[in-house]
Amino acid sequence: MEKDSRPQRFVEEILNRCLKDKGFAAQMRRADNASTEFFSYAILCSFGIDLERDEERLPYALIGASLSRSKAAHDGDLGLGEALLRSVTTQDQGEARLRRILACQTQQELCLILRPLLNFLLSRGVMLKYTQLLEELIAFRHEKARTRICLRWAQQFYHPQTINNKEEE
Repeated sequence: MEKDSRPQRFVEEILNRCLKDKGFAAQMRRADNASTEFFSYAILCSFGIDLERDEERLPYALIGASLSRSKAAHDGDLGLGEALLRSVTTQDQGEARLRRILACQTQQELCLILRPLLNFLLSRGVMLKYTQLLEELIAFRHEKARTRICLRWAQQFYHPQTINNKEEE
């Protein structure tokens, strides 16, 4: 991941602005709902996001809305699979959610499925690596990337220490 990637700049800016401006945060919280997303259009456009392209707008809107709900000061450190595992008391509880995510065939479907899941993770106090998730959502529209991303999420869920060991090497 580039140090100054567009997704990283987006995540950092949304987090910073939400902490300083409650009106901004309120606008961003509406971004992931089709009937209220227009409140966030000015914000998304300020990041150069093409509103007419669902494959660009939907991931940024979803992540922006979740970030604004998190009230966090910085990006988290958990991938989606490990965050899901940490949010449940038994692995069985998380497996159904994971299978539903892994069954997604389109980026649009994934964004719809992730909306309640991200709210669930926030309710459990689990903080994702939003920059990484945004990059994964953007890449999810490509079949080869989709397969790789799903395998990564499954690996994080079923064997998170393997991922942590790879990152340390």
